[in-house]
Amino acid sequence: MYFKKFVAVATVVAATSLPFAVHAQEVHTLTPHFPDAFKVRSTATSDAEMTMPNQTGGTDKKGTHSTVSWTADTKKTADGYHATVMIENMAVDTVPPMAAAAPATPAPAGTTAAATPPMDPAELAQKMTALLKLIGNAEVSYDGNMRPLRVDNLDALKANVKSMIMMGASTQDAPKITSMFDLFTKDITPESAASLLRQSTQSRLPYGKPLALNTPVALDPATSELYGAKLTIGGTATLTSWEEGKAAHMTVAIQAPEAEFRTFAITLANNFMDKIMVAMGKQAKPEEMAQVKTMIARVVNGMSIQIGMSCKVDVDLTNTALTHSDCTSDVLVKLDTSKMLTPEQLKASPDLATKMKVYTVTQTSHSVSDTVLATN
Repeated sequence: MYFKKFVAVATVVAATSLPFAVHAQEVHTLTPHFPDAFKVRSTATSDAEMTMPNQTGGTDKKGTHSTVSWTADTKKTADGYHATVMIENMAVDTVPPMAAAAPATPAPAGTTAAATPPMDPAELAQKMTALLKLIGNAEVSYDGNMRPLRVDNLDALKANVKSMIMMGASTQDAPKITSMFDLFTKDITPESAASLLRQSTQSRLPYGKPLALNTPVALDPATSELYGAKLTIGGTATLTSWEEGKAAHMTVAIQAPEAEFRTFAITLANNFMDKIMVAMGKQAKPEEMAQVKTMIARVVNGMSIQIGMSCKVDVDLTNTALTHSDCTSDVLVKLDTSKMLTPEQLKASPDLATKMKVYTVTQTSHSVSDTVLATN
């Protein structure tokens, strides 16, 4: 009797307490907090390994180690922020180090050919950095959450890149190179250039969203645009711990939808093909271009494409421009080259498909990025 009464009372207490327990879960909000003027120095270091099939039926692996650092001198504007972004250093090394190149011409009889030594990594980094600095600083406008809106001086950056290319061009080739450069860059606008920057983890932080511990929330979708092709990528953020007045710690997961990526790839390839035909000065027949675009659709729709990234992100609550992120990206692309053939071609030559390779490319990249206040 007493036991039954105890169970009944406990059940009522548990039932009436459940809503309170749920609603009592602590919720935090990440609020953008940037000074009116600040300068941050960012450094991103990445290690990537790619696996590809080789001609012998096996696989080859290639690794790269890269580092890039830049400074963003940022000031508040009437409707957001504006930053002057300057590249300070860039370096890319193969892992293991690149082998010495074979000599360009045979050695004279009786002598031993000396292989051309590879460029010293420090010298290569110096040359890459010098080239980037020749392009100039980027002037970027952001909204109030520091999401890139446009690259304000894009025309000047294009002109600088063109000047670099023309430095090695002959007078005879200059008009053609200029025409091709303008053709392939005219459709890149200040807004579409900025859209490529919006996929960064720092630009995806879930400002203004209620964040309960260990509960995923949807990120605002970010759309990238290139040559008229658009790709929208979502994702989730999960708050793992909160240090009041100090820092927020979260995990961010971003996955490119495979169906949307296929549409993006097909549109991009088709628009790129149109530009190539114009650049070559050829007038392809409509039926020929239709066949090419049908083949592109077959190949892309027959591909397996998986692209994802997961990050651990720490955000300084006193200045949300200061972040630390540790990310792992995975890419898997499987391409069946027999998809280049029409069904009629495969039916006419059944053994042809078996001779065409299936290429599988996998890449895992680990990167660590930090932003800190610049000291000068």
